[in-house]
Amino acid sequence: MSELAPRDFADLWPFVQVVEAGSFSEAARRMGTTKASVSKAVARLEKALQVKLLNRSTRRIGLSEAGRDIYQHALRMIDAGRAVEAAAAGQQSGPGGTLRVSTSMAFGNAQLAALLPGFMARYPEVRVVLSLSDRHVDLVEEGIDVALRLAPKIDLMSIVARPVAPLRYVLAASPKYVERWGMPPDVAGLALARCLTFAESGPGAIWNFEGDEAPIQLKPASALAINSSGALREAMLGGAGIALLPTFVVGEDIRAGRALHVLPAARPVGMFGSQVLAVYLENRFLPQKVRVFIDYLLEQWGERPAWDDFLAAVTTPAAGRTAPRRAGTKSRK
Repeated sequence: MSELAPRDFADLWPFVQVVEAGSFSEAARRMGTTKASVSKAVARLEKALQVKLLNRSTRRIGLSEAGRDIYQHALRMIDAGRAVEAAAAGQQSGPGGTLRVSTSMAFGNAQLAALLPGFMARYPEVRVVLSLSDRHVDLVEEGIDVALRLAPKIDLMSIVARPVAPLRYVLAASPKYVERWGMPPDVAGLALARCLTFAESGPGAIWNFEGDEAPIQLKPASALAINSSGALREAMLGGAGIALLPTFVVGEDIRAGRALHVLPAARPVGMFGSQVLAVYLENRFLPQKVRVFIDYLLEQWGERPAWDDFLAAVTTPAAGRTAPRRAGTKSRK
């Protein structure tokens, strides 16, 4: 790799814009210049560094392996320049620009989307692009500023993971289901209940609970398996069975009485970890738009988010109901 001369620094900005915009045309539009000018700037940078930065195809533009590393360094240089500018001005300007956020379909639909209008009203110069996907998103490759991840383990190489909300789980069933099948007397009784599980096999087919002396594992009798928390919630509300769900999915239903908290003394351990994590690229000069967004999430959620309000006053529902009958037997009403 050849030495990067100061005259080449100006070409780092068009390169960053192409990565974040996903195309030369969009980068040019944002910069108020031409596509040809942006293309020439990236070509000059590749020539100066003697490496290929972008993998181009007819459908998309992606970063090469060298491009990923250089993109992160370029971001640090740009943020450092902004910090110098702010110091010279004697104050930091307000947050602005495009904030790209990624999270899962269930969490985005259930909680995050409803929070965005308040954030945008507070920071009108920030434009938010929210991407909902249940696949693993590469922050650099897809130009994501912040990803809200629900996962038991995070690879922390070159990224920062900051907790923004607790992730709790409950067993839930509809009043219709309990009226017909009754409440299980304890965790072991779930083996006789009609249960709704997350997927046909794998971790979702085993339910884990904290025990007083040792962890408890149970393989529920799965009447229905779906690989979507939102769809499991709908099936549960329809009376199909007992589901193990995150409280951010079902907490409001329990508070409103649409669902009942089954075995509230049980302590389920979910497959998505115990915290909602805000994940972003490691950067000494964290962009203001990222910092204020994470601060806003902490302000709105914290240790007791609204979706967990029902936990403070919940009591055992449907006390005195019979233990569940085996699937397939008729109700004795």
